[in-house]
Order: sequence, then C-alpha cells, then structure tokens
Amino acid sequence: MIRMTIIMALFVMAGQFAFGQIGGLEYKGRGLELLNEGKTDSAMVYLNQAVLKGVTDGEVLGGLALAYIQKGDAERALEKAVEARKDKQYPSADAYLAGVLAHDAMGNVSQRDRWLDQGLKAFPADYLLLYHAGRIIIPFDSEEGERLLLRSIHAYPAFGSAHILLGENMYRRGENLKAALPLMYYLLLHQDALNSGDVVALIERLYDSWSISKESVSKVSKASKGFTVDYVPTAYTGGPDDKGEWFVAESLALMQSVQTASVSSSDALWIFYSDFYGQLSRLGFDVPMAHHIAYSRYPADAMEWINENAQLYQMLGDWLMVL
Repeated sequence: MIRMTIIMALFVMAGQFAFGQIGGLEYKGRGLELLNEGKTDSAMVYLNQAVLKGVTDGEVLGGLALAYIQKGDAERALEKAVEARKDKQYPSADAYLAGVLAHDAMGNVSQRDRWLDQGLKAFPADYLLLYHAGRIIIPFDSEEGERLLLRSIHAYPAFGSAHILLGENMYRRGENLKAALPLMYYLLLHQDALNSGDVVALIERLYDSWSISKESVSKVSKASKGFTVDYVPTAYTGGPDDKGEWFVAESLALMQSVQTASVSSSDALWIFYSDFYGQLSRLGFDVPMAHHIAYSRYPADAMEWINENAQLYQMLGDWLMVL
C-alpha cells in the first residue's frame, strides 16, 4: 500500500512537471514574440515566467539578455548572455547581440569585437548582428561596412536602419547612385518618420551635386564604379512651389534607369536594389512610389496625387505586402 502510494505520488509529480514545462514553453514563445515586436517590458514578464516554470534554455536567457540591454542594463544583459552561450542545444543570436551591445556600452572594444566575430560565425545570416558589424566597422573600413550592411539588407529588407545607414555612408563617401537608392528605400519603409523630411532634403542635395558631376559615382570618390546607370539628374531651377514636382520627376527617372543598371561582380550585393527598383518600374508602380516618398517633405502635393489615383496606390501597397 505504501509502495502504491509512492508510485502514485511520483506519477502526480511527473505530471505536474510536464504541465509546468508546457506552460513554460508557452511563456517562452510568447515572450520571444513580444521581444521581436519591440514590447520589451511585456517580453521580460513572459520570459521570466518561463524561467520560473523551469524553461531556462539559451533562447530564453538570450531573450532576457537582449531585453535587459534594451532597458539600458548592460551588466545584467551580459550576465544573461554569458549564461545563454553555455547552452549548445538551443543557441541564441539574441545572446550574442546582447553581449556585443553590452560590451559596446561598457567600452570593452576587444570583447565587443570578439563576441561579434563569434556571433557571426554561429549566425552568419542574422540581420542584426550583420547590421551592428557594419555600423561598428564603417568608420575604419567603409567598403567592408558597405558589404556587411548589404548582407543585413538581403537577410531582412524591412529593417530601415540598415538602409539609411548605408545611404548616409555612401553619401559621405562621395557616391551618388549608391546613396540615393538606400535612402529612397528607407522612405518607402518610414514615410512618416520624424527624419523623413530631412532624408528627402538630403536626396535633393544629392540630385543637385549629381547633376554637376554627371556620374553615378562622384568624381571625387575613390569607390568602385561597379554599379552605375546612365541617368543624370536635372538641376532644380524652379520656384519654391515647384520643388515637389521636380523631386517626383527626378526620383521617377532614377527608378526607371535602374532597370538597365550595370552591376559588376564586385558590387553584386547591390543587385538587391537594381532588382527591386527595376521590377517596380516594370510593374508600373514607380509613379506611386515616387509620390509615396515625396509625401515626407511635400505632403499636400503627394496627397493630391494619391487621392486621385487611390487604386494604383493601393496596388503598390498590396504588392509590397507580398514581397
């Protein structure tokens, strides 16, 4: 009788442990989803509940590490990241990313670079590791930074920070085509961002300088000329009320020219942009796209066109949703 009672108790305990594990896995899944959505506080609640229910694998701890770094607690983030890296069964890209950002925040450059190198070896296609690798190396090796940012964009095209950082770096390096296309893509993603009007103004300045140099790559640039188009902007000479129309016309002409872009093997990663804008033009979505990005600086003009061509504008949105 005593033996039977012990056996029954063990069955009950085993069942409770199993149910606890199931609950913990559910908390883990929801917590990682919330973290991916940028809801850090809620993600921490769910991930901590997963830990309380016995789920302490590398993915949970890596998620907590990233949550802590997003809350500004680099030391706690690093503690969790170190714990997460010990789990070889459930490795976490978040853990490496949190470690990189934690060491960066604490000024540990050598440790930051070591974590970044190890993270990219373990997760070579992780867009955030690639982005931060590009961000960190750009001041020292602009071409390698360009390559890493392009790899990040190929991995996850909807990450606007990679596009604008790439475009701004190309602009500083004296490029024209390589600056304009990422900046336009950023506006596609973040038409109503606080800096979107400034990005349009930057593209306008680029068009002006490009009209003088008449080269896809600026004459003062030492960059490779492996990605070019025949397009040359027309300098703006009109009044203040016409600048929006000029911006739309030049952006439209640029997008159409990309259909015949020359791309060398050394610049093969730039095919992402030539393919995107080329397809956009072939489908007839270049006109709504030009007005979409113009909205950031010229909302009244853009909305007039959008209201008059609502169906075509909606078709652009539908096409972008399935990319």
